[in-house]
Amino acid sequence: MSRRPAVEVAPRRRQAARRPGRTTVSATSAQRFAARVRARRRRRLLIGTAACLLLAGAGWALLAAPWSTVRRIEVFGVHRVDAAAVRAAAQPELGRPLVLADTGRVAAEIRREPLVAAVAVSRRWPGTLLVTVRERAAVAAVPAVSGVNLVDADGVVVARAAVPPRGLPVIHVALGRAQPPAAPGAAASGSGTPALHACLDVLSGLPGALRDQVRQIGAGGPEDVWMVLSDGSRVRWGGSGQTPRKAEVLLALRRQRAARYDVSAPDAPAVAGSLR
Repeated sequence: MSRRPAVEVAPRRRQAARRPGRTTVSATSAQRFAARVRARRRRRLLIGTAACLLLAGAGWALLAAPWSTVRRIEVFGVHRVDAAAVRAAAQPELGRPLVLADTGRVAAEIRREPLVAAVAVSRRWPGTLLVTVRERAAVAAVPAVSGVNLVDADGVVVARAAVPPRGLPVIHVALGRAQPPAAPGAAASGSGTPALHACLDVLSGLPGALRDQVRQIGAGGPEDVWMVLSDGSRVRWGGSGQTPRKAEVLLALRRQRAARYDVSAPDAPAVAGSLR
């Protein structure tokens, strides 16, 4: 009976001996975990700081750096259009950040110039605003009291000339009164304007091979367009509708040299006479 207490004390001593070991392992794990948390926080802080610095640098480079502001305006494509007026439209953008330059406003203001057909405004680093203008181009000559008015596809007078330039067809329409020499940028007007626009619509729709052969074109009305070609043959065209189909038929008929062609009804064309 006297040995039982000794048996009971030994396990308690062993348990007491093991407890300090468990406490040491637990403290080490907590320290490692805390170190990992601090390391993650430092990384996040460093990444956030670097991102802020990067954004600030990019913002400065795009908005405040000398090379990113508008310092030059370059204009291309102007011959008849006043280059000074084009530059004046873009002048307010000088000194502004290039990315914030109001290209839409500049283009809209330049389009108000009567001789401008289209305009594109773009940015080019460093610090350049590019303005590319497409001017109205003459497609025909309209007889005036003195000389001819050269008009584009919209009937806008592009320039004046004493005689029709070589290769430019002459339009014959009754505008209701003798046309004065018009200032560039003015639109042709008069009671015959619908007939004039019918002729211009036909010219615009012709393939190049056929358009180059047209020497004269005229109309008694919008549905009565006619042409005289380079070899002297005459073409009754009719209205400006179905121009691609009529052109296709006429080119096929031109394989037969004739004095007169009628494609006003392209599904029932006619040929008459012969050229001498």
